[in-house]
Amino acid sequence: MKRNKQWALLAITAIFALAFIGCGGNGDEDPPKPHEGTITAFDRTINVIGDASISVADWNTAKGKLEEAIVELEVIPEESEPRNKVIAMLDRDGFTVIIGTGNAGFSANSNKSMTVGVEFLLSNNDETILSDLYVKIIQDNAFAD
Repeated sequence: MKRNKQWALLAITAIFALAFIGCGGNGDEDPPKPHEGTITAFDRTINVIGDASISVADWNTAKGKLEEAIVELEVIPEESEPRNKVIAMLDRDGFTVIIGTGNAGFSANSNKSMTVGVEFLLSNNDETILSDLYVKIIQDNAFAD
């Protein structure tokens, strides 16, 4: 009889353990959070967010290359139309650069924040990134009101 109680206790314990493991814990796990950071250029702090699926290493590299390109735009002469376009973009309420998945170049989303694909930043050199950024802001005037 004692042996049957031990087996019953062992069976109940095993059932609870399997139920807990099978459910993946308590189900309260938080979803991955997007990457967040800032870039400083033109005496402004620019918010940058990245898709949660981007690895930390890729996020850091992409954000660094983005920062280099934006800082490089600071050589645009003071009080010139191109510089004024960059400043107007950066001064928009809530302006954010969004690094998403994929290989898309720079674009303006519906809120007139800047979007770019992580693969675009990772796979291109500084000159290509800067050129695409310049075209989108200055020539395409994508961030005009």
